[in-house]
Amino acid sequence: MRSYTFIVLKWAHIISDEEKYGNISLLGAVGHIFKTVWRLMLLKYCYSSFILEPLNLKKIRAICWRWMGCKIGENVLIGHSVALDYGNTDLITIEDEVIITNCCILLCHRRDMSGYKKGDKAFNLPYIHEPIVLRKGCQIGMGSIIMPGVEIGEGAIIGARSVVTKNIPAWCIAAGSPAKVIKEL
Repeated sequence: MRSYTFIVLKWAHIISDEEKYGNISLLGAVGHIFKTVWRLMLLKYCYSSFILEPLNLKKIRAICWRWMGCKIGENVLIGHSVALDYGNTDLITIEDEVIITNCCILLCHRRDMSGYKKGDKAFNLPYIHEPIVLRKGCQIGMGSIIMPGVEIGEGAIIGARSVVTKNIPAWCIAAGSPAKVIKEL
């Protein structure tokens, strides 16, 4: 059952995901807004900070991502201009010693296109939310995109500019768009 708050916010095109927000209260919506603004401010600092840039180290970005709600292990290095799905940070798990190089994108939600047909309005499509898991010691190459529901195995390496749409096994090198295993280590 949808709440009146959800109906009003959907009408205003502020939220549309009924599965996630269908029962949201007015107080819950206000709390969600403040939490989202906080995450966005942290992301903006990590993404393109020119304030204290010499101190904006890769390890500091990992700390900020923890504050945003990601589950992050030890010795994680995150390059500059890395974007994450800041509205779904609770779905991102990054284990120890992972390296995410510059300009990568981690997405935990996408539109459900399975029922999309001629005449439908794209903004009415529901969302699919799925976790991203980066296992211990994996490396994500510059400019790569990690799509929802992907797990990258321990020690795996993703080549630059890859689009990872499916799970990558441990100790493999994968590259391309979509990413495919090109070598097992």
